[in-house]
Amino acid sequence: MPIPKTRRELVDLIETEFQKLDVELQDVDAELAEGICVDDWSIKDLLAVRTWWTKNVVNWVEQGKQGQFPVTPAKGYRWKETPRLNADIVNKSRKRSYKAIVTDLRRQYSRLLATIDSLNEKELLEIGTYEWAGRYPISRWLSINTARQYHTARSYVRRVKRQIDGR
Repeated sequence: MPIPKTRRELVDLIETEFQKLDVELQDVDAELAEGICVDDWSIKDLLAVRTWWTKNVVNWVEQGKQGQFPVTPAKGYRWKETPRLNADIVNKSRKRSYKAIVTDLRRQYSRLLATIDSLNEKELLEIGTYEWAGRYPISRWLSINTARQYHTARSYVRRVKRQIDGR
């Protein structure tokens, strides 16, 4: 999946991938959401992780807009420790309902689009706008942490549904 080069490409990619995932989730109930879809994660676990990443990439951008330098990926984790971070996200979300996680995912998606809309072209597309983003434009951070993750989540959900349907 190429990194979008314009605002329109970024928004189109995020909207398309999210909408495809959301359609796939329409007939996933709480029972099916407990089905294992990748490694030892259920659909619910996978969506909790995707929600966390959407929320946090938006938080990083918002902190950058305020002149802050956010801790990425999260306090107490380095980038090479994302598997441990994701496992901790899953463990923290175990008591949440599937419905609550999907509702939060949709809310964070809306927040993501509003954040993109609030950025000017320089903030969104140029390297060096926010020190925390290093040598990448914010559009790359947003794409990788949202659209790509929605795309892979959809494929995992579809696989579980096919297995259940016997296809």
